[in-house]
Amino acid sequence: MKLSRVVQFGAGIALAAGGLAIFFKNVDLHKLGHELISVNPLVAIACAALAVASLWFRALRWNIMLPNSHTAHKRGLFPIVAIAFMLNNILPARLGEAARVVLLWKKNGYTAAQSIGSLVLERLLDMLAFSSCFFVPVFLLGSMKTTQIPGASSGTMTLHSFALIFAAVFICAVLVLALYAGFPSLTRKTGRRLIKFLPHSLHKKINTLSSEVLSNLNWIFSFKKTILIIMHTYLIMLSYSFIILLLTHTRGFTLLHALFANAFAAMGAAIPLAPGFVGTLHAVLLQGLLLCGLPREQATAVTILYHAIPYCTITLLGLYYFFRGHISLKEIEQKPQDNK
Repeated sequence: MKLSRVVQFGAGIALAAGGLAIFFKNVDLHKLGHELISVNPLVAIACAALAVASLWFRALRWNIMLPNSHTAHKRGLFPIVAIAFMLNNILPARLGEAARVVLLWKKNGYTAAQSIGSLVLERLLDMLAFSSCFFVPVFLLGSMKTTQIPGASSGTMTLHSFALIFAAVFICAVLVLALYAGFPSLTRKTGRRLIKFLPHSLHKKINTLSSEVLSNLNWIFSFKKTILIIMHTYLIMLSYSFIILLLTHTRGFTLLHALFANAFAAMGAAIPLAPGFVGTLHAVLLQGLLLCGLPREQATAVTILYHAIPYCTITLLGLYYFFRGHISLKEIEQKPQDNK
């Protein structure tokens, strides 16, 4: 095993352990156990179905996002997504994303630049959707506006302050996309001018790859496709928000609270290295649920189930497609080339 992989694995385990230590701090294990065993089996099944649905929406969005090509096809995207998320669950540093690029290159014929560009754009769309999950509930739920961020100095950083920052970033990103949709030539020209300030070698490489990467934005010139992309992005986000809502089943805990907590889950999952987001997701989502007013034991149980049910479901689904497709780890470790 390469030294870099050993370091990644060790760092991932350490990060997961630290997150779990924070997560289980001051938890009454007896009350936690009672909360866990009281979950309705039908609710667990519904949560598993929602986890699969989120992968299905991702595959549908990816189908629209990927450029049409005479040398590539869009068949079998759902199995690739399932395999990638399964690998994310068991390997550190989100290596499933790298596998996703390789599989799209090998199985579907897309270039490395197109594959990577589609994933970068997908992460941008996810970030925008989940950021709106943060600031919209804060703006609409009056009780959250003055809530102070845990650990912040008195009276300086409230949820409302962070919501304003998230909203500003969201608006700026949407404006950039709108500018590209309305004035693509001007936007590309401005981008080329900006990257001239980068080192020459990097500048040259970006210029070479930019056309293939930007081909993943061709959908933005179609109103219908843009609406479908937005719809599928929020369906992905709503799938996991409804999982939280189903698991919580507490009077006064609304969809807005679930959206807010889900934004915290996304922040925890965005932290790399830890295999399957173990520890990082737990520690961050717990804080989101506590800010929503849930008792610690209930919030802890909801967090565990929120992670465990989709984790088991997606891992089993990914393994099914992995073995069905006769794929090997050696195969997905192969580096994609720009020309197949």
